[in-house]
Amino acid sequence: MIGAIVNVMNGRVDVLDDRGMVLGSIPVPPDASTIPFQLDISPALVNNGMAKLSFVIRDGNQNVNNCTQIPALSISQLASSFSGPPIDPASVADYLPSYLDKILINVGGNPTFVQQQAALDLVARLTKKYRPMPVRIDVTTDDVAPAPEPTVRVIDLRDNSQPGVMVDNAGTPAAMLVISGTGQSLARQVELFADQRMDLAQAPAAVVLSAKDDTTLSSNTKTFDQLGVKGQAAVLGVTTIYAGFDVSAFAAGPISSAKVHLLAKYTPVGSGQASVLIRSGSTVLATHKLDNTGTLDITGVIPPEEITSNVGLALELRYIPQQECAPLNDRMTFALDGHSSVTITPGTNNRGGFPVLPMAFTPDFNVALDSPEYIRFAAQAINLMAQQTSVTLRPKVTTFGQAANSRTGLLAVTNGAALARAGMKPPLVPNGASDVGVDGDPSTDLNLNGPVGAIQAFTSNDRAVLAISATGDWALVDASFDYIRGLPSRWASVVGDVVATGPAARTVNMSVNEGGPMAHQPQPGAVWKWWGWLSVGGGVATLVIAATLLVFRRRRGATISAEP
Repeated sequence: MIGAIVNVMNGRVDVLDDRGMVLGSIPVPPDASTIPFQLDISPALVNNGMAKLSFVIRDGNQNVNNCTQIPALSISQLASSFSGPPIDPASVADYLPSYLDKILINVGGNPTFVQQQAALDLVARLTKKYRPMPVRIDVTTDDVAPAPEPTVRVIDLRDNSQPGVMVDNAGTPAAMLVISGTGQSLARQVELFADQRMDLAQAPAAVVLSAKDDTTLSSNTKTFDQLGVKGQAAVLGVTTIYAGFDVSAFAAGPISSAKVHLLAKYTPVGSGQASVLIRSGSTVLATHKLDNTGTLDITGVIPPEEITSNVGLALELRYIPQQECAPLNDRMTFALDGHSSVTITPGTNNRGGFPVLPMAFTPDFNVALDSPEYIRFAAQAINLMAQQTSVTLRPKVTTFGQAANSRTGLLAVTNGAALARAGMKPPLVPNGASDVGVDGDPSTDLNLNGPVGAIQAFTSNDRAVLAISATGDWALVDASFDYIRGLPSRWASVVGDVVATGPAARTVNMSVNEGGPMAHQPQPGAVWKWWGWLSVGGGVATLVIAATLLVFRRRRGATISAEP
């Protein structure tokens, strides 16, 4: 949809690919109405499974300066659709295409400890492979593996004596990937999916002969280049650059604060007025007046209450030219320096609850299951957490008794009695078929006259615990996960410390003890990377306002606002 049009006359929006090739134009409605549009982007350059598009406003309005309302419009409800029959995979390298809706990993009705470990490792690795696309990856415990579908791939994990990765029924719609082996030989086969090395397996079968753990080294200081933080803007009036970093990249577990040392270069301001204000959430970290030096060097501390797994930074830039009603090309260019750095302080002195996930689980954490059939719930939690971090999660399947007294983060699929016996105090404690205890203020015991399925994040023994439990009906846990999956940023949109579905199948997100709400703050990610610029051509003034969009090979929604 194109709409929210402001001060655009005889305009259009050109859509270009990464080469600058025009793929098509969208007329701007003259009556400022909102209308749908459709564009064939199949000729766009595709690099590493992505097509990078630019949306550019072109307008013949010559009477525009910094005293007038800047031309702007919004493009919303973006989605991509794909046509043509799917290719039936004939080799291991072809089995996982760049566009999928779901991957099903089957471990059989009574999976061994080795199969459980291999399945959760595979969930973590494949989620990272498809990130930032939110491909759903589930683990099933069917006696016979489900049948593949056009946009659903099935992987069958078999604990037997013959190690390897093979495409069964290769070149047909029933093609299925089989991963087999016993003990460490089965776990070793999963290493084929660590990165793009899978693309080398261009035959129907392959075997991983040896593998060595890729231990992630923790660090308390990383540069913006290492964290992938970038930002640049041409400023006239007020412009905000959004940046942010993935705390999991430090591989240090939970952190209590972060010090930002920000370096930047900008056009020296000889006349006029310019300043920058840096904030994280509702906290102002620093302010500075920009002068004719052209360089910025300031520091600020992000307090515990603003710490989440993805920490957002907003740089509010202000530039007012000395000349009244200056032309639009009188702008200050501001660019972040990649040598800027973030230094974190490890610790649990933060809000706790869901905001510290998956940060508190990176890279290693324990997984304890009451029963092998509950592995599907652990898989959903890992899939959602891994979508939110650039670090490959490394779950370790163990028993609840061994994990209970550890200081390592714990993902537990168990009942409330086991949590209570271990001395843990979750926000909700299931006590029976319909009774729950609420460990808040006040502490209460409730009879809900029906079952409850809960997902809880809390702190115990100075480490993070993600507990999944139900009273009677475990399908309510699936409903709780569906609620999280339906949120705009999925796991990153959850606040508080409890997501629970009651007997009426309504899901609620609560804050009982930890992870309370905070001021709205966009999650860093692809949507933070919209940059705009404005130029004036000779003769007739041409307004050029561009926004960058990464179209991934998946049907998904997005919204951009093309404003200078």
